[in-house]
Amino acid sequence: MAGAVTLAPALTGRVERVAVTLPQLRPDLHLLPGPATPDGAPSWTIHDPSRHRFFRIGWAEFEYLTRWDLGDPASIAAAVAAQTTLRARTADVQDLAAFLQHAGLTVPRGPAGLADMLAEQNRGRLSAGSWLLKNYLFLRLRLLNPDAALAALVPLTNWMFTRRFVGAMVGLALLALYLIGRQWDGFTHSLQEMFTLEGALMVAVALSAAKMVHEFGHGIAARHYGCKVPAMGVALMVLWPVLWTDTTDAWRLTNRRHRLVVDSAGMAAELVLAVLAGLAWALLSPGPLRSAAFLLCSSTWLLTLAVNLNPLMRFDGYFLLSDGLDIPNLQDRAFALARWQLRQWLFALGAPPPEPLSPQLRRIMLTYAYCTWVYRFFLFLGIAVLVYHLAFKLLGLFLMAVEIWWFLARPILREMAQWWAALRPRALTRRSRVTLGLAAFVLVLLALPWRSEITAPALLRAEHQATIYTAADGDLLHSSANGRQVLAGDVLFALGSETLDWRHKQAAATVAGQQADLAGIAFDPSRAAGLAEAQASLQGALAELRAVENEQAGLVITAPFAGTLTDISPQLRPGATLPRREMLGILFDPRDPVVEAYVEEGDIARFAPGARAMFYPGDTSAPLQLAVASVSPTSARLLEASDLASVYGGQLAVRKDPAGHLVPEHAVYRVLLRPTAPLTLRRRQPGNLVIEGDRISPLRRLYDRAMAVVVRESGL
Repeated sequence: MAGAVTLAPALTGRVERVAVTLPQLRPDLHLLPGPATPDGAPSWTIHDPSRHRFFRIGWAEFEYLTRWDLGDPASIAAAVAAQTTLRARTADVQDLAAFLQHAGLTVPRGPAGLADMLAEQNRGRLSAGSWLLKNYLFLRLRLLNPDAALAALVPLTNWMFTRRFVGAMVGLALLALYLIGRQWDGFTHSLQEMFTLEGALMVAVALSAAKMVHEFGHGIAARHYGCKVPAMGVALMVLWPVLWTDTTDAWRLTNRRHRLVVDSAGMAAELVLAVLAGLAWALLSPGPLRSAAFLLCSSTWLLTLAVNLNPLMRFDGYFLLSDGLDIPNLQDRAFALARWQLRQWLFALGAPPPEPLSPQLRRIMLTYAYCTWVYRFFLFLGIAVLVYHLAFKLLGLFLMAVEIWWFLARPILREMAQWWAALRPRALTRRSRVTLGLAAFVLVLLALPWRSEITAPALLRAEHQATIYTAADGDLLHSSANGRQVLAGDVLFALGSETLDWRHKQAAATVAGQQADLAGIAFDPSRAAGLAEAQASLQGALAELRAVENEQAGLVITAPFAGTLTDISPQLRPGATLPRREMLGILFDPRDPVVEAYVEEGDIARFAPGARAMFYPGDTSAPLQLAVASVSPTSARLLEASDLASVYGGQLAVRKDPAGHLVPEHAVYRVLLRPTAPLTLRRRQPGNLVIEGDRISPLRRLYDRAMAVVVRESGL
């Protein structure tokens, strides 16, 4: 291992003192030269070959380790201070010793040391149940060791890491874009073919091939710079297979540009594949090969850039950002800094930051940490919903609860426990008192039952109303006007149908013929045997005639009760051809108005018939005082008040089923209310309803809603 230094302490004459004062370093560790820090200081990397782990240290830690055989923290600090320009302290040496022990880089000293090491390992070890709950969404499987094969490929691929190759690929990409642009219609038509079952299977195969190229790109780049690639495998993320390559050995690279090449090699390999596939698509004739080339040059590189360039997850984009900023372990360090900054904002504890940083770098790391927290919150919340839908309801609810607890609630509660541990032994600062006071105020607002109003979308309408539809196909002959006052039995609409007229004439002629035939039988004794058959035929013809007449009668639509006719489309003009079940208008009785509301499940137990309410029309006219008349005992399966449906611009979230019915997305209950004062209804009016209910705290309201969802979705 070129440039490596074995970290075995010199034990001559000092074995007893080392065993008593400082832990002994493991003899298999190696010290590698590292890259220079942003301020120009040197760094080194400790390589643990047994676990294939790397630890970056600075100049001071290097000087301490090279004098570790002195065995005493004070002696080491004094030697470093005397022989270098560093301000060495005994406490710094002791901190380094604690870090080395915690990282498992020391030899346990006697039975007590071995017990401490085993206890440290056991603290980080999960039980079988905890491991399963934590890793059921992400299972990493090692498939092969590709190091020897990649080493054999290095001499064959060195030419790819040259400026000439990059320039050639840029030229080929421009050529591919030019050739595709000349056949743009054919290219977009190929895209439409992918939205089929066969196309989806082809996309899956193409993505798998592209991802294999992606991972080999990382492996070849790492091996090109002398790094080992001990493993390749597949990880199952929410049951979706994702390939991975172990390029941890890239930590040994001192040149930051080389590390960036390893980080981006996978995406670069896919882009090269996309360029070659684009040229192939432009040159090939239509067929399976051309379709495969289209997939590789269109969807794969877009997906790889969209996913892998995201620095908020530990994909290629994260390592590019980490190495680009030259901040190893960017995520852990940024999270530690963000937690410290949050504690300072909330409590002003005066604790020193986790590490000294420039103001610009501190802002970058804080921005990264808070953006990652927000992104992960919604990502884990989305995964929780996904696992709920992937399993049957009861198991889905359990897995969703585990996901929310493990990845969202648990980290938040652990951080709050750290706040309490930091605040308890010290006097409260002014900032702490303000923060705790605001928190107590918010908690009181959430816990006190101060909220009594219940809001719901509602519709002011007539209790007696009817929607007028056409009974059969026909041409409009007569139409009433909007706002017309009618009496029961008044003609509202009249339609005509040439088809029904022809059928009526035909049925009437058939009846006349049957009657004539029956009369002839009466005067012809020789046909007496056919009398019963003739009478049956006449009855059938009469039934057909009556059916046609009933259909014709249905073309004339009369008012079933007295009221006002409204909601007539201006397109309904004489001569228009209308299909069956076409809506013509709404007839309502303005003398008996009601308000129809839909209340959420969690609020239905907070009021009863007789409760007072206020209706606020959507046109900002004067509100109406109401009283609850009735409450449906079961949730509404279908929404009849289409004015409130979200698909028509209303406030109630609904979806359309295959039959076109409006189905509420959440459990809501139908409530009818009546005005407390006489009111003449002029027109239907959607609006908002406010009911005076029992007082309830926001926390209790949230709990009731959550329990209602659990009971409903679990089927209990």
